[in-house]
Amino acid sequence: MNKKIPKEYQSPLLLIVIAVLLILPVFITERTDLPAATLVVASCACFLGAVFLMVTRPDEGIPADVASFFSTGLMISYALVAAELGASGPAHFIPEGMDVRQFNPAGGTQSIPKPGITAIVAQPESGGIYSVPSAMPVMENLRTSGELQIPHDIPDICTAIAEAQRDLMHAADNVLVTEEGESIVVKFSGFRFTGACERVRSESLKICEIAPCPPCSLAGCMLAAGTGEVWKIEGISPSPENKEMILTFGRMQGAHPPRDEGPDTTH
Repeated sequence: MNKKIPKEYQSPLLLIVIAVLLILPVFITERTDLPAATLVVASCACFLGAVFLMVTRPDEGIPADVASFFSTGLMISYALVAAELGASGPAHFIPEGMDVRQFNPAGGTQSIPKPGITAIVAQPESGGIYSVPSAMPVMENLRTSGELQIPHDIPDICTAIAEAQRDLMHAADNVLVTEEGESIVVKFSGFRFTGACERVRSESLKICEIAPCPPCSLAGCMLAAGTGEVWKIEGISPSPENKEMILTFGRMQGAHPPRDEGPDTTH
């Protein structure tokens, strides 16, 4: 890209350009079919990733609590599209090689299909929508730069999530990630996105689970990438008055076998 553009803004700007190019044909053709919905989903993911990359620099640019509102419209729109297509289940994070895909199951879905080139899965027992998680561009950018390595042991993954959210993303003043039975609980203290959370949840309490914002999505992506297994959002409990957020993930046992790499391998 142009050398006059600061390096830290090149990735976000590229993602915004991709988002515009993806959604432009939908507005021009005014199509409302499944291919058009797929383009909208992909555009939302790219734009959310760009916004998050820009707002997680506390010493420059727009304050995070203000800029977080940039993503609320797309989160609401994605949830509406998913619900219109019958896929209003909570976000599932599916490992796919070095990447992670998001899957929102339909009401009658009984099993998670393997990721493929098709975004919309129409089978009766495994129906739903595949999309790019809003945090995937962020995670990939951090891994490529060498700032983030994802271990495979659950305790180490919990530590990595806390450090990434607090030190790299600046999503909160403090982040505590713990194992509670079969679940992983992420607690944000001094969460910088509470205003946006209130706005989204005023539309519907389910939107955060269907279309999680980048901080919540990042934890799911790291769990899936580290363990090689499927994780889903079990609950999101914001406390705007205390600037806190509690996020709970559950492992989908047997959905996908764990990878064969050793526990000390990093990405």
